[in-house]
Amino acid sequence: MTFHKAFNLRSALLSSFTLLAATASSGSLAQPASRDQIQSQSPALEEVVVTAQKREQRLQDIAAAVSTLAGEDFDVLNISNPFDFSDQIPGLVANNVQGYRRTFSIRGIGNELPDNAATKPGVAYHVDGVFMSNDFALFQDLVDIERVEVIRGPDGTIYGNSSSGGAVNVITRRPDTEAVSGFIGGETGSYATTNIRGSFNLPLAETLALRLAASHREHDGFTKNVPNPEASPLNVPGAFNDLDDENNTSLNAQLLWQVTPAFSARLSVQDFDMDINGPALKGGFDTVSSDKRVVSHDTTEFFQVENAIASLILEWEAPAFDVKGLFSQQDYKMSRRLDADRSSLTANDPAPLATPPSGEITLLGQLPIRQHVGGLTQEDETATAEINISSRADNGGALDWLVGAFYLDTDIESNTRNFVDNDRDGLPVNFRVVGFGNPDTDFQNSDIRSFESTAVFGQLTYALTDQLSFTGGARWTENTFEDRRCNIFSGCLTNEGRVGTPSRPSEKEDNVTYKLALDYVWSDDNMAYLSVATGIKPAASNNGFVADPNGTGFFPEIFEEEEVTAWEIGSKNYLLDRRLQLNVAAYYYDIENYLFNSAGLNLTGNGVSGGSNLPESEVYGIEIESVARLTDRLTLDFMFTAAESKIKKGRMAVDRGEQVNRTAGLSDPAEIEATIRSIAVDLTGNDLPKIPDVVANARLTWDQPISKGDLEGNLVTSITWTHRGEYYNRVFNSGRDIVESYDLAHLNFRYLPQDSNWDFELNIQNLFDSDEVSSVHTDDFFQGVTSFQLLPPRVITLGARYQF
Repeated sequence: MTFHKAFNLRSALLSSFTLLAATASSGSLAQPASRDQIQSQSPALEEVVVTAQKREQRLQDIAAAVSTLAGEDFDVLNISNPFDFSDQIPGLVANNVQGYRRTFSIRGIGNELPDNAATKPGVAYHVDGVFMSNDFALFQDLVDIERVEVIRGPDGTIYGNSSSGGAVNVITRRPDTEAVSGFIGGETGSYATTNIRGSFNLPLAETLALRLAASHREHDGFTKNVPNPEASPLNVPGAFNDLDDENNTSLNAQLLWQVTPAFSARLSVQDFDMDINGPALKGGFDTVSSDKRVVSHDTTEFFQVENAIASLILEWEAPAFDVKGLFSQQDYKMSRRLDADRSSLTANDPAPLATPPSGEITLLGQLPIRQHVGGLTQEDETATAEINISSRADNGGALDWLVGAFYLDTDIESNTRNFVDNDRDGLPVNFRVVGFGNPDTDFQNSDIRSFESTAVFGQLTYALTDQLSFTGGARWTENTFEDRRCNIFSGCLTNEGRVGTPSRPSEKEDNVTYKLALDYVWSDDNMAYLSVATGIKPAASNNGFVADPNGTGFFPEIFEEEEVTAWEIGSKNYLLDRRLQLNVAAYYYDIENYLFNSAGLNLTGNGVSGGSNLPESEVYGIEIESVARLTDRLTLDFMFTAAESKIKKGRMAVDRGEQVNRTAGLSDPAEIEATIRSIAVDLTGNDLPKIPDVVANARLTWDQPISKGDLEGNLVTSITWTHRGEYYNRVFNSGRDIVESYDLAHLNFRYLPQDSNWDFELNIQNLFDSDEVSSVHTDDFFQGVTSFQLLPPRVITLGARYQF
């Protein structure tokens, strides 16, 4: 299905959905609770029940660091997709890689090789307990969400491999067989923002219910793309679209069949489409404007994502235990083209930096900048199956237990088509012809990567006394990958496509991860715990690997598993008659074979990069989460985290940006090799990336009753302040790696009329219109350009929602 046709289909479905909701609202429907019921708050904080350990528990009873976000708070927190969880959860950092690959890291454990389709995440992302295999799921809109649960730190038993940093589980609202209900709403505002979303719950029979949820979000680009008036005639005013725009549509349908009171089947289908101009990445050679929100790119860019996910969840409450089966089929498609040199300069334009008097070329910027275009398509097909069998939550005994099994099978096909002005003629690169027949050919590859994972696990919690409990569990996992890599370096990719024999790296490994914990309960309101858990990120192969005949390259063909051992001590408390919730956790991580990206040896001069391992590193920190009911109508939510890291035993590595700078203009292979080896650095003593020194977040919410004439209701005002400290984006800790600190403020007003189905909202995101950097990225391929992407500017929206 083409993107254009898919969008037309989704528009028709959205129109039908809106008509269905409007028709239903005119009939006899369940009415929402009155505003008096909604706003009459008890001084005591409400209990939060989660399923972070794959069974229902009070949040305060879990011997682990677990955070939650309520779906009803998403508008106030400016959360529209999972990327927006950053700064909302202690230790969680969301990062954009070239703007088209999103990754999570928690306490410094994430994915440092997202450009490599074979690498696995360090933070496992789930929807309704179903593992999402590809990080393109992180672009998907969040609509009709009950809550989000975040497990901070590895859980070697329950979540296994790919969760060495932690796990995120988005829990949608289930279909309800009792009554028709739902909502429809929208926002409009600056940058031509238009958001439409809604949900509709329809009982079809006494045991059958359908729930539909949909959203469409769009806005103009936050960043202007203007031509360079002093550059070549290729730059025509108005030829290129503004960037950092939004245009996506999400649909989600769930069908619940309550076969018996003890057995249910829930079928879910998710469909997501995104078609935008692309992210605004401002690089160092883009000197047209000092305005951070003005770039000058000379490539027509686009970024398109299609996700189609179907899952089946079976639940059976047997007399002595509970059984849950989760099965899914996932399909992801991505296509993008980006301006890899991040500028509108060509080889016909003057170099942006002056050549030294000696005439020696030591910086890439001292040469005219060649046009560089990066193209990539990727398709991912995944099947998962999981079964969990656990003791009943109400068994009343001293022993709780869980056993289960997990299976995943993934096939990823990716096609990289990069082009560069090799002969420096200053003409537009030809990206229509693949292979060495095209003088503008850069790195080209066609890869098929297969990955299979099988695991069995078990965990138990035993009450040693009325106050002291022990938890222990283990998980055995077997991972197998087989790659078929075909690229121009290996000689099997030409104008005619694949010829010859592709490289076929493969490996099968098994591992055991575990968790041990003790928790001590002083009272119903106070507990402390101590735990140790392990996590593993699977091994994989490097694309574009070129063997070094001397055996002294800077990265291998297959890199090793990354292993984390996490020690944690924490306390969870209700204080002041449950008007204050205070949770504190301190942790220490010992990391073996931390996975990072190093440049390497490619004596043709263009350079290559790949994954390698750091022998030993550490991370340690403290996290505080608190909710305080200051008065019956004033609530303060507060989060604080401080962390440090160190590479205890590093290795020699090459900074890709530095490699390209130093080898620019060189042609002699021996001179290129000598230059690359001379700039290798020992990473021992450096900080690990994506670990801000300090992050703090505070939200103050005031609920004010209003009674003036015909105006009856409540005005809920929320002001949020966030401080994110400075951190490095890569292990090299160079000046180009610094992601500067920022402070942001947001303001939200919500009016809830008395005895009405409507509510209204005014939201101001980025109150002071600060140009703050979200992510910094140095290309591991292309010309090693460092660029940054900004957080959204001030966006003011007005919204209304009708509930029924």
